[in-house]
Amino acid sequence: MKFNKKFKLIALSTTLVTSLMLGACSNKASKEEENVLKVPNADIWGEESSALRVMYDLYQKDNPDIKIKEVSVQDMGTALAAGEAPDLLLQGPFEAAESYKHGYIEPMDAYYEKYKYDEKMFQWSKNAYEFDNKIIGIPWNYEGLMLVYNKTLFEENGWEVPTNYNEVVSLSKEIESKGTIPFAWGTSDCEGCDNWWISSIVNSVLGPEGTKQLYSGDKKWTDPEVVEAIQRYSDFWNEGYVTEKKSHAISTEDASKLFITGKSAMKIDGTWSLAAGLETDFEVGYAPFPSWSPDGEPVIPLGVGAGLTINAKSKHKDEVAELLSYFFHEDVVVAMAKNGIPEPIEADYSGLDFEPNVETALNMINEAAANGKSGYLSFSYASPSVVEVLESEFAGVYLKKTTVEKWLEKLQKLKEKDAKDGSLYKLENY
Repeated sequence: MKFNKKFKLIALSTTLVTSLMLGACSNKASKEEENVLKVPNADIWGEESSALRVMYDLYQKDNPDIKIKEVSVQDMGTALAAGEAPDLLLQGPFEAAESYKHGYIEPMDAYYEKYKYDEKMFQWSKNAYEFDNKIIGIPWNYEGLMLVYNKTLFEENGWEVPTNYNEVVSLSKEIESKGTIPFAWGTSDCEGCDNWWISSIVNSVLGPEGTKQLYSGDKKWTDPEVVEAIQRYSDFWNEGYVTEKKSHAISTEDASKLFITGKSAMKIDGTWSLAAGLETDFEVGYAPFPSWSPDGEPVIPLGVGAGLTINAKSKHKDEVAELLSYFFHEDVVVAMAKNGIPEPIEADYSGLDFEPNVETALNMINEAAANGKSGYLSFSYASPSVVEVLESEFAGVYLKKTTVEKWLEKLQKLKEKDAKDGSLYKLENY
């Protein structure tokens, strides 16, 4: 009995000591956690997101007591719902709006007022992160779609860069006769990338104002000019001009290899790809993607690629807001621009040593915008239900599993549903 009593006393003492030790460790861990900001991994998009680390380092230098912890999250929706998301988030405009509806991200009006984030910001880009009369994020960049082509091959054959549908069809026949694939394209690992074609097609056929009306106004997805343009793409694809009718079966990487190795002459791509560069044995050219009207002019679709938002459940909202003020530091602005994804702000890039491809693309975009030839990316401005189908079902059209008319009827019904739900991007915000 004495043994048992002694054992109980020892056990109780051990429990108390353990509790005190755990409590001390817990307090220490809690104390350490107080000074940790969890932020997106700066390697998330490779070179494209590398400017994040410039921002982190600048903030860390001025705030040595705060630790920046870069994290990667596989499923952000689940992490937000579970309260396990980082303090700082990277979200597209509609993703941010949906998160705000559920109370997952913090309104930033007070922080905008304190830090003057929008002092040089383009209003249209800020509008992308306004929801329910609240500012819910900082636009990360603006980006556009373009034609990338083998400039050396074009010059050797005396080919002109096509500007409309008739020219691109004629050129594709000529390229194919030389044993070369006209367009390299692959979506087996990115079916949503087909939406790039749709963005380019509707913008060039309808023009900037018509595209705004298609996404958010009176113009319908079933209007004849839209039906005819999408049908032209289906016909073009079925002629074998796009990766020999195999684009749905090969990856983006394999398609890129076709272009890099000279097996294809052209591809559609975004300015976000400029950071990675292309290692080729030939000179690469960049131009506005041709109009999908028989005799039209190119329009470059532009939009906000992503934005920076604050987790509403973060214990460090004020610190995150201060960190975001460093996004507008000259070093970060320059890093973004050099990667071909400029911040949507007024900035002077004269005197900067850009890579030739980046300089060419930025000048091309600026010229298009100045001449009223810049439009709107569907994945930035079309409504959520419409974008979901644009990014998941277009292959069914050119594979002839459905008709162009039926598919566009579905898009129009989804647009009308989104209109009733109040999910259309407001026309006055374009």
